[in-house]
Amino acid sequence: MLNTERDEIFTPHGTVRLRPLTPGDTELVHGWLTDPHCAFWGMQQASVNDVAVEYDRLRASPHEEAWILELRPYPAAPRRPMGIVEDYDPRRVVLDSVLAGAASSEAAGVRELTLEEPIRGLHFLVAPPAGAHVSGLTSSLFAAVIRWLIDCRGFRELLVEPDVANGAIHRKNAEAGFLDVPGLNEVRLLQGGHTKTARVQRCTASDFYSSAAAARASLSPVANALCAAETAERQLIAKAIREFSHERLLTPSFHPDSERWSVHLGPRELSFSAHQYGLEHLEVVPESIEAADAAPLHLAELIAGAAEQLGIETGFLHTYIEEIQATLAGRARALATRPAAQSLRAPQLAASAQERANAQADYLVSAESAMYEGHPGFLANSGRGGMSLTELRAYAPEAGADVHIVWLAAKREHCVVAASEDVADLAGFFAEQLGDLEPRYEQALAELGCDPDDYVPLPLHPWQWDNCISTIFFAQLISRDLVYIGTSSDLFRPQQSLRTFFNHSRPALPYVKTAVGIRNMGFVRGLSPAYMETTPAINDWLSQQLNVDPEFRACNVRLLKEIVAVGYRGDTYHRHPLPADSTSGREKMLSALWRDSPVPQLSATSVAVTLAGCLYVDPAGESLAAEWIAQSSLPPQEWLRQLLDVYLVPVLHALAQYGIVFMPHSENVILELDNGAPVGAFFKDLGEEAAVVDARVDMPAGLERLQVDHGDFTGAQRALSIHTDVLDGVLRHLAALFDREGLLTETEFWLTCREVVLDYERRFPGTLEKLPVLAPQFKHSCLNRLQLRNPLSMVNLGDQESSLIYAGDMDNPLHSPESTAR
Repeated sequence: MLNTERDEIFTPHGTVRLRPLTPGDTELVHGWLTDPHCAFWGMQQASVNDVAVEYDRLRASPHEEAWILELRPYPAAPRRPMGIVEDYDPRRVVLDSVLAGAASSEAAGVRELTLEEPIRGLHFLVAPPAGAHVSGLTSSLFAAVIRWLIDCRGFRELLVEPDVANGAIHRKNAEAGFLDVPGLNEVRLLQGGHTKTARVQRCTASDFYSSAAAARASLSPVANALCAAETAERQLIAKAIREFSHERLLTPSFHPDSERWSVHLGPRELSFSAHQYGLEHLEVVPESIEAADAAPLHLAELIAGAAEQLGIETGFLHTYIEEIQATLAGRARALATRPAAQSLRAPQLAASAQERANAQADYLVSAESAMYEGHPGFLANSGRGGMSLTELRAYAPEAGADVHIVWLAAKREHCVVAASEDVADLAGFFAEQLGDLEPRYEQALAELGCDPDDYVPLPLHPWQWDNCISTIFFAQLISRDLVYIGTSSDLFRPQQSLRTFFNHSRPALPYVKTAVGIRNMGFVRGLSPAYMETTPAINDWLSQQLNVDPEFRACNVRLLKEIVAVGYRGDTYHRHPLPADSTSGREKMLSALWRDSPVPQLSATSVAVTLAGCLYVDPAGESLAAEWIAQSSLPPQEWLRQLLDVYLVPVLHALAQYGIVFMPHSENVILELDNGAPVGAFFKDLGEEAAVVDARVDMPAGLERLQVDHGDFTGAQRALSIHTDVLDGVLRHLAALFDREGLLTETEFWLTCREVVLDYERRFPGTLEKLPVLAPQFKHSCLNRLQLRNPLSMVNLGDQESSLIYAGDMDNPLHSPESTAR
C-alpha cells in the first residue's frame, strides 16, 4: 500500500492530496458543516466544541478515519483545503447492522449480498463554494477521492449511504460508477446524533474504472494530460497554420460564400474559421478546424505529410517530429493545471518589508510558472530533448516545483572567474550564495586534503549533475579537480528559460543561470566558459551606458546585470576541442553565472512579472492582459501606452542613441506593475543576447564580440531588430489579443504604437531619419524556417546575421495603421 500522504491525484482542476484531519482543522470544518450548503450532514446547529468532540471520537476509533482534501489548482499555487473525507469499516460501524441484516434476511426482500474485499465506507463533503462557480470542480474532487481509495489505499469496493433526498449527490455517485444495493434504497440510519433515511450504494473498482468519472482523476500526469490532449493538439494545429502562413510556407485561401478559410498541408486540405490581422497574422479558431477527408487530425502526421512543403530535410524529419510531439505532450500537461487569468492579478502588498518582499517573490514565480505557451512564434518550442517525464515534473518551469541545486567545488586554476565592478568582495559573494552550505563546502574540501582557497564554488542544475557531470566528467571527479559538495538548503524555482533559477528562499539574492545539456528550440542549452570570461564586463559596460541614461531613468527601465560568472575548462573536451560548428556541446557543460534579482529594486506598491504574461490566455479563454487592465482602472489605450513606454521606448532609445540592441522577446523582459499598470521594466539576458550594431561605437578592449557591425549595416538593418523582435515577435500577438478581447481595435492598437514612436521623434529629432522604424515595409525574418531547416543548430551564435532566413518584405503596421483593418 502506498504512502497516502505523499500520493498526488491529477485532475483537470489541479492536483489533489489528502492529509489526516487534525485538531487545528476544527474551526475550518465547523464553518463548513454549519453552512447551508452542507445541510445533509445534519450539523447545522453544531458548536465548535461539538465538532471537536465528534472528530476526537473519530480519530480514536480503530474503524474510522478523517482526512482533509487539499487542492493545488496549478503547480505554483499553495494547497487549499477543499473538503472532508471520512472512511470507515462498514462491517464495524455505520452500516454494520444493515449489512448484517442484509446478509441474513431474505424476508426483507434483500438478495444475498456479496461484497468485494477489502471494502470501505465513505463520506465526502466538498467545502461550500467561495467566489465564482468552477464548472466540474466537485466531480473532479470526488473522482480523486475514489481514485485515492481504490488505487492508493487498495480497497476493491466502496459503500456510500447518502440521504434519499439528496439528488445532487445521487447524480455524482452515478457518474463515478455507484449503483443501488437492491433492497437497501431506504434504510434508517442513526448517524452523528440524528436519524436519516439513507440510500445505500456500492461501487467496485471495475465499476469506477468504467465510469465517466475515472478519466477525471489519475495517479499519472500522462493520463491526466490526456484530458487536455485534444484541446492542446487543436491549439497547436491552429498555431501551425498561423505561423507557417505568416512565414509564407502555406498559402491560405478565403472563401466568401462560407466565410471560411482553407489551406493545404501536404496532401491534406484543412478548412477553418479565422480572422486576418496585419503582419499576415491569421488568428485561427482551433475548434473550427476540419479536414476535407474527414480523417482525424494529428499534428505530427500533418507535418510529416507536408515535410517537403515545409522545407524539412529527410535527415531532420524525425528530430523535428520528436520536438513537436514533446511540445504537444508538454502543452497537454500544462493545460490540465493552468490557473485562471483572474487569479494572476497583481496582489495587494503587506506593509511589512519582509512580508512584502515575500509576496513580491511569490507573485513573480507564480506567474512565471503559469506560462505555458513558450515562444509565441515557434511551433516546436518545448522539445526539451533529454528530459524524462519524471525530470520534467521536477524541472520544467510550468511544473512550478522548487528544487535544490547542486554545488561543486572546481579547481580555480582550471576556471574562468569573472566579476562585475559592483562585486567588491568575491569571496564574501560566494559565501553568501552558498548560505547554510558554506561550512559544508569548507569541510568537504578539508576532509579530502584540499585547500579551499584553490577552489571556486560552481552551481549545477540537478539534471546536469545526474545526467552529465557525474558520468562524462568522472575523470575530473577522480582527480579532485571537481569535488561534489552537496545540494543547496535554499529552494530555487526554474524559470521559463529552463536553465535559470530564482532563489525562492532568499529572493533578494541573484538568479543562478546554469548550463544544462538539454536541446530545446535548436540549441543545447550550455554556457560557454569563453563567454563567461567577458560577461560581467559586458554587463558593466552596458550598465554604464544605459542604467544612468535620463531616458531610461524616466521610463523606470533597468538592466538586470550578470555580475559574477564561472566557467570550467580543465577537461579533455577543452583540451581536444571539436570544430566550431560542432553540435557536441561538451565544452559548455560546466559554467554558471549570477544575475541581479528584480525584487530588491521594486517599489513598496509594485510587483515584477514576466512580459509573457501579456499574452497569457487561460484554458477558459480569458486573458491576463484584460485582467491587469481592469485592475488598473485605466482605459485600454492608456494602459497600452504605459506598456510601450517601458518596453518599446527603451528598445528604440538604446538603438538610436547607443547602437545597442537587445533580444526583447517576452521571456527576456520583466514588467513592473503597480495595481496592474505598467510602471517600469527590467531587461535581462545581456551577456549572450545584447549586441552593438553601429561600427562607430568604440568598444573597450576585450568586449569586441559585442560589436557585430563591421561598417556595412544600414539604418534599415538596425531598425530590423525592432521590426522583428518587438513588432513581429510580441506586439503582433498582443494586437490580435486586444482586438479579440474587445479592448482596442487593431487600428487603434497600431495607431497608439505609432504615436509612441512619433513622440520619441519629437524628443529626439532625426531618429526616424537614421532608423526607418515607420518605413512602409521591412524584411520578413522567419524563425520557424530556421528550425525546420536544422532543428539541431538553428543559427551560428558567432555570426547570427548570416544564418537568418528572409521571406521577402512585410508591410509595416506602424507606417499606415489604418491599412491593417480587415
